[in-house]
Amino acid sequence: MTDRLTVPPSCSCRARVGVRRLLPYFAGNRRGFALVAVIWSLALITLLGMAVMVGARYRTRVAANYASAATAETAAESAVNLGLSMVLNRVAGPDVRFPLRCQLPGGEHIFVTVEEETGKIDLNTASIAVLTRFFTALTRDPSAGARIAGKIIEPRKPKKDVNSGPENAPPGATFTTIMQLDQIDGITPRIFRAASRFVTVRSGRPEPDMEAASPALRRLLNLDQKTTSAARGVPAAGSITIRADVTAPDGARFIREALVSLADAGRPYVIREWRHGDVDQAAQPQLSSRDEIQAPRRPCFRTVDAAASEGA
Repeated sequence: MTDRLTVPPSCSCRARVGVRRLLPYFAGNRRGFALVAVIWSLALITLLGMAVMVGARYRTRVAANYASAATAETAAESAVNLGLSMVLNRVAGPDVRFPLRCQLPGGEHIFVTVEEETGKIDLNTASIAVLTRFFTALTRDPSAGARIAGKIIEPRKPKKDVNSGPENAPPGATFTTIMQLDQIDGITPRIFRAASRFVTVRSGRPEPDMEAASPALRRLLNLDQKTTSAARGVPAAGSITIRADVTAPDGARFIREALVSLADAGRPYVIREWRHGDVDQAAQPQLSSRDEIQAPRRPCFRTVDAAASEGA
């Protein structure tokens, strides 16, 4: 006779009753877990949505800044051409003169100046004394100023060619553009930006013409401001730099410079170089007042038309 393990009826009933009591507990836990999962999912979706919106706003702002900068750059080139046309047509009469302040049709405020290259320091022909005084004023260190001046005039010294024997100046030894100034040992980016407004390669003078020099250069060279004339006409020949400082209606700013040779080789003008100008408050104190920059100005083309009619 085989023995069988039998479970008392009372035990089976108690197990079933225990399972029934635990079912609501497990069901409640599942509902709580589902609620937590839903909350976390909503939070994650919200964060992703915010990231997408912030990224879209940033991209829109960057695109707007690029568009504004491009518009200001185009307006600056137009302002340079406007200044050049005024120089060529000699319309700088009593109502229109340099520096020129006016407003373009697009609402951009322009500030156009004409700088004579004879009023600047020529990197190829300036004397060691002028260069030393100039760079000492920029670096505020006499030894550094003298060292930079010596490096600038070093290529002028004739070098002996071991093959040919006689002394000669090797080609490319002098400066062909002021942008080569940053290749001189001791010229930091700060000094280069400060010096670029006052140096040239188109003057040919041992020292700048103080009648044509800017007030900022005269201050750097420690010259008496009262000994210079207050106003000069636009030169009919020679080299000039036309500088256009443009401020767009949305605040974007761009500065464009053009080095122009007038009456060169039988042509009315030759544009030697285009440059992206740097904001220099010391060299242009007229723009130091924000209220003056935002002041209403006359339309540029109406100004030119009025001056042309008066000249006719």
